[in-house]
Amino acid sequence: MISTKDISEVINMNTNVETKQELIYRDAYKKIEKKANSNAIFQGIGGIAGVFGKAVVDAAVLITHYEPLINDIRKLYGRSSLSIKELSPVFGSLFKELLVDIAMDKLVGAAIPVAGVYVNFISARILTWRIGLVALILSARGEDFSRINVVDVTKLVRLLTPQPNKLKFTKPDYGTIKKVVCSVSDNETDVFVDKIQAALKVFE
Repeated sequence: MISTKDISEVINMNTNVETKQELIYRDAYKKIEKKANSNAIFQGIGGIAGVFGKAVVDAAVLITHYEPLINDIRKLYGRSSLSIKELSPVFGSLFKELLVDIAMDKLVGAAIPVAGVYVNFISARILTWRIGLVALILSARGEDFSRINVVDVTKLVRLLTPQPNKLKFTKPDYGTIKKVVCSVSDNETDVFVDKIQAALKVFE
């Protein structure tokens, strides 16, 4: 299993994190947790309502949960808010890397009426956490992400937040994610990209 020490060594994590960074991270972590729990209930209700209800919820979740979560996190770091249109490339990259999570939610959730609701509940929490953590890492890094491969960042988040049991949600480790986020805070783009690539190589 990859340890926090393994990751810290390749991206030069600073364990003496400044208080301001810790406070921002703590607030962001809480926002992700709150939104993940809310989305789980939202998706569960959609699952109970059947295929049509699930379709409505899926169409609404970008506006009700993901876009507000991303912008709430960006605001914590003093970044500007982005519209759904501006976030479209980000969502495209996110969903490309999180395809397995999405498929689990859609296929199993729709196919099994009773158990499917529970799968919807778990999948919603996983997706919201991973999307939130990607937003957290990108927001800590800086305002602009046009030169950053969001797929790579999403892949790293997925690797750092394994969910081996698809019927049980494991909340991302607070300390591990904090060290990653604080280590990339306000990095120049090239430095950030190099750190992400180095961290990904640890998992190879």
